[in-house]
Amino acid sequence: MAKQSKKQKKTRVQKAPVGIPKKEHQQRITYMFKVGSLMAAKLKPQVENNLGTFDVLSRSYLRNMELLSKKAVLKLHPNVKRTICKECHRFLLPGLTCKLRLKNYSKAKKDECDILEVSCTCGSVKRYPIGRDEGYKLFSERADILFDPGTGPSDKP
Repeated sequence: MAKQSKKQKKTRVQKAPVGIPKKEHQQRITYMFKVGSLMAAKLKPQVENNLGTFDVLSRSYLRNMELLSKKAVLKLHPNVKRTICKECHRFLLPGLTCKLRLKNYSKAKKDECDILEVSCTCGSVKRYPIGRDEGYKLFSERADILFDPGTGPSDKP
């Protein structure tokens, strides 16, 4: 085998990425989320059981979205995860497919112990502490975690 010259080595190193990795999978996931949420929005509030066609379609789209994200090893945004039931894969719409309750289990009934309970029609319950820290933001929404790829975390002033 012949050795490569220095010019050939430099051209290989300097190639930029062509595009977004797994772009097709990301497009398909966002499409499935949009269609699943649209089908869930068409549910009728007066129907007690919600076992109509739109509910079945919505649940299947959202289930396929989660399976595709696992197969392609793509992480879903926390806001997307919070709008889908983990057990039955329903799109959580307050008053339609889920109920919201504000509870406080502490004996002193302190405001910082408030818990938001989201209970789905399947019976699963998600609990979010909301009274503890008023200035709390999700990790993905913080501005201080973003940094320039040219500078490392140690280069901050």
